[in-house]
Amino acid sequence: MGDEEKLEGWDESLKEYISQYIAETKERIPEIERKLFAIEKKEEDETELVKELFRDWHTVKGAAGFLGLNKTVELSHKTENLIAKIRDEKIPFTEDIINALFDALEKLKILTENIALTGEEGDIDIEPEIIKIQRIIEKIQGGIVTDFEEKFEEKEEKLKPQEQIQKKEEIELGKEEEKKITSEEPQKALQTKTKHEETKEGIMREEILSRKKEDLRKEEEKIDEEKKKRKFAYETIRISTKKIDEVMALSEELILERNFLLNLFPKIEEKYPKDEDVSRASEVVANIDKIISMLRFSIMKMRMIPLKTIFSKFPGTVRNIARQFGKKVELITEGEDTEVDRNIVDEIEEPIIHLIRNSIDHGIEKPEERIAFGKPPEGKIVLRAYYEGENVVIEVEDDGRGIDPEIVRRKAVEKGFITEEQANSMTEKDIINLIFIPGFSSKDVATEVSGRGVGMDVVKSKIVQLKGTLDIETEVGTGTKITMKLPLTIGIMNTLKVSCNGTHFFIPLSSVIEISRISKSDLRFASGQPVINWRDTMLPAVYLGKILGTGSNNSDMYHIIIVGVAEKKIGILVDSVISSEEVSVKTISGIKKATGIAGATISADGEPILVVDVYSILKFLEEGGIDSRRLI
Repeated sequence: MGDEEKLEGWDESLKEYISQYIAETKERIPEIERKLFAIEKKEEDETELVKELFRDWHTVKGAAGFLGLNKTVELSHKTENLIAKIRDEKIPFTEDIINALFDALEKLKILTENIALTGEEGDIDIEPEIIKIQRIIEKIQGGIVTDFEEKFEEKEEKLKPQEQIQKKEEIELGKEEEKKITSEEPQKALQTKTKHEETKEGIMREEILSRKKEDLRKEEEKIDEEKKKRKFAYETIRISTKKIDEVMALSEELILERNFLLNLFPKIEEKYPKDEDVSRASEVVANIDKIISMLRFSIMKMRMIPLKTIFSKFPGTVRNIARQFGKKVELITEGEDTEVDRNIVDEIEEPIIHLIRNSIDHGIEKPEERIAFGKPPEGKIVLRAYYEGENVVIEVEDDGRGIDPEIVRRKAVEKGFITEEQANSMTEKDIINLIFIPGFSSKDVATEVSGRGVGMDVVKSKIVQLKGTLDIETEVGTGTKITMKLPLTIGIMNTLKVSCNGTHFFIPLSSVIEISRISKSDLRFASGQPVINWRDTMLPAVYLGKILGTGSNNSDMYHIIIVGVAEKKIGILVDSVISSEEVSVKTISGIKKATGIAGATISADGEPILVVDVYSILKFLEEGGIDSRRLI
């Protein structure tokens, strides 16, 4: 849902302005944050950064004032005042000042997000930030007065000997008033003084001119930069996500019609093999196919945004959380220009924040602990993204204490998730994956196992909901890496068309690992569960029709499709594999929560077909949702 849909309380004439304000402020916030980090790390010219920060907050204040966003105005005004003091009085940045500016920025983020979500600032309390900034301003002002008084007293002390000398000279002059004072000596002194003053003024003039030239050069550079920005602004326009979604929906309809034509024309050509018009029409259909594919790609690109839009928010988050826990943590981002569907970007922000928070809270050790372990006092979290086929991979990796599988095993047995016997037969990987079980974690467990268990079931559910996978690698004392693999876009997918008892289904190709033929005699049973030996691993096997309600199969031969989500794999048995097809998947009201069904689509020949949800089948079997003896 776009921001413009959440502004019901606003006058129609202002909706466009508030949407623009939200978009521009969201773009400005990461820039402010970048400048604050540059000041804190002394990476750039502080003088210029302070000027830019003042302009940033001044712009936010002006735009918010026009829209009557009073809390944002008050926060911006107070922050702007502090920056002005720093700029005008050449105040050095202390830790208190930097923390106060970061805190104000965090509150601006919350206010802006609230406006985007509800159309209002809400009951966000800005008083703590206002008080903190005001105290710093008062401290600065007090420091300036004290400094002035100290300098005045210092000058006064220096002047006292001068006064004494002057009085002494007057006395001496009185004693020697008989001496003749020639007019030449004062004149020479005056000339000397005049030449000295001229030299001094000349030097000052050169210095002023030099500074003016430098200021002018900087101003010219800024003007050039503004021109570039303006040129870029003319070349780009803002389009609401609602409008893009409407175009995307139309393109999905086109795909359905294209599939119908592609299915129809081979039959027409077969009926009229020598008809020139049919041959020409077939070429046109082939061209339409190419154009629709190009159109779909272009629309998908319009929907895609760089992960920078959320990655840029995390440095400040990491800094604030690390401060809360008395830790030093550096966030390193890689691949932030990787582009993903906007809807996916919106959905993965919270899971990533959750993983980062857990990493800082329980993964990264305190400075003194890290030094004792021979590590640098500052911990590192690497947030990286890259493409892998038609997917995007996002990794959150830390150099903390890692997850101890023995602790996880013990806690899982204590909490009754597994028996001692089961625990002893499990691999280390399987034991680590127990942290994904709902309810596994508690605060004490989380602390012992690096915090990865806290809400990890929720994180995993969100990733799976997006048709993605989640994996975890860890080494005690070295760190942990969590890997999320997600589709680049949602709605349109490549599928495998299969048949069970005459009913067709689509299985997402992204879940398919391998396809082969087996006979009924190849099936084995373990604890009453049908299994298949796949690469020396016994996998559960299930006839798809049995899960989706088309009945059993009494055939001696099957096609088996090995499918997987993250670490889980099963063998899905079907009567036949027909073809691969690109389809537009729609959620169907009333059956979207049905086991094994992700949605529905129209096939190339116009047949309504259900799309299989592999993960829900895996989960269903894991929970014993059907009598294992009746899976075939």
